[in-house]
Amino acid sequence: MIIVTATITAKPTKRDEIISKSQDLIKSTRLEPGCISYDLYASIEDENVLIMLEKWENREVLDVHMKTEHFKMFGTVIEEFVAKEISIVIYSAEKV
Repeated sequence: MIIVTATITAKPTKRDEIISKSQDLIKSTRLEPGCISYDLYASIEDENVLIMLEKWENREVLDVHMKTEHFKMFGTVIEEFVAKEISIVIYSAEKV
């Protein structure tokens, strides 16, 4: 299993727009083969920071996800609402 964090920093007053636009992405992604979980969380330290926390069976299914229309569309739709580039970090779920 792998874990992915995608940190999204909204422009001031645009956080709710991103949350709203993410709902279709979340719904569609959860139906993808290999998706274990896919959830959006808000920072308690900075109201403009959101994190998508994802769990996938393996890197191959994640790569397929990143080529889907709903994934690409989300990036395009929120582009005007983000303050900086989305940070994506991929982790091995194996304990170290």
